[in-house]
Amino acid sequence: MAEIRVTLPDGIVLACDIVGDAGAPVVLPILGITDNMTDWPVAFARPFVEAGFRVIRFELRDMGRSSACEDRPPYDMNDVADDVLALIRHLGLGRVDVIGYSYGGAIGQRLALKAPAEVRSLTCLQSTTYRPGLPGRSEAVMAAMTAACADYPDEQGRIAAIRSLRLATGGRLHFMSETEAEESARRSVARAYVPAGTARLVTSRQISAPIHDDLPRIACPVLVLQGEDDPIFPLGHGEDIANRIPGARLLHLAGAGHNHPRSLRDRMLGPILGFLKTL
Repeated sequence: MAEIRVTLPDGIVLACDIVGDAGAPVVLPILGITDNMTDWPVAFARPFVEAGFRVIRFELRDMGRSSACEDRPPYDMNDVADDVLALIRHLGLGRVDVIGYSYGGAIGQRLALKAPAEVRSLTCLQSTTYRPGLPGRSEAVMAAMTAACADYPDEQGRIAAIRSLRLATGGRLHFMSETEAEESARRSVARAYVPAGTARLVTSRQISAPIHDDLPRIACPVLVLQGEDDPIFPLGHGEDIANRIPGARLLHLAGAGHNHPRSLRDRMLGPILGFLKTL
């Protein structure tokens, strides 16, 4: 499972790897702001491989070990979606099943609109349309996100910032303990901590024109998973996606927040696998 570095036509380099057999149909997770490949670990990929898929894990521009964009002009979410499309075409993946988590779910929506021939299905996991007027985030989450955009002089400060974000985004039933949050933060920081990139991705979302009115044009099968206790995208966000896309299926994750503690793994991945098996 060697890491691959893919150079796109515009010079952006995306870090990725492949889990599973060559030639198997592709599941493509698109992760969120602050995330790197440790946030979709091999343990998340293995159930898909066992079901006959291969998983292409990759990191968005400005995240993980992909290109940092401090010397480039400001970009928006369409540019990020174009990166994903270029990656699909460069690797010759054909039609893919996209799992978009958080910001990645909104990128997945844009990708499904831009490239219906490449997107076989879309799962929006704890995501949103970013339509103005949807329920807002909690103050604790806003503070934790702000801290995640700050640089720190030492590794322990970086770990503490990511750990605090993990702890702030749990649900009533499914949440990370202090130990699990610490372990997750250490893995993330050990791979790559890019606070300035996090800030640029936040800006990309803020400057992007909303596309909620275009979502009825999405024609692929869509599954939406909404965490009932999500403090970043509270109840209403997933429902807005499902209500706008014809035929979309909506599933509520009882007691789930916005992160993926071990207790949520099977409850989250099981429905996605079940959805893909019906296609």
